[in-house]
Amino acid sequence: MELKELTEKTLVLFNSKNTTELIKKLPSYWNDDDTKTKFKELVSDLSIDWLQKIFQYYEADRKGKKQDYTPTTLAKLMANLALRNSEKHITDMCAGSGALTIQCWNLNHDIEAECLEFDEKVIPILLFNLAVRNIKATVYQMDVLQQEVTNSWQVVAGDEFGKVIENGNND
Repeated sequence: MELKELTEKTLVLFNSKNTTELIKKLPSYWNDDDTKTKFKELVSDLSIDWLQKIFQYYEADRKGKKQDYTPTTLAKLMANLALRNSEKHITDMCAGSGALTIQCWNLNHDIEAECLEFDEKVIPILLFNLAVRNIKATVYQMDVLQQEVTNSWQVVAGDEFGKVIENGNND
């Protein structure tokens, strides 16, 4: 699916006028299994980080934050290295939308992830990506260099989809 078509269909699914609004609305869909089912049907292949494609093109702050995203080939290489000894737990620092975690999940659907991300703008996408793939995870909004956690969430695995639980502000 081309980016324009993917974006238009995703905006309709999440009842959003643009990608900025989509990101703001995503938290209200984290635990909506009906919407996750429709998203899964829309993209048909959860081995690909479809939301990363949208965020990277329309919302990445390349100038101010120098944001760019992990190429899929690099994420696949890192996933193979991370899981080479049949590891089940991974830590994804600077997780973004979850590229490395998704590639690890592609190799082992039973992984448990710890995702660390600074940018509050991408965290709604990361949490939706984890929940729609039913990946058990802890997500920390944090400055990894200063080791300061601002907020955290749990993604609890379910029968088909994960459930997002906000742990709250960690100040």
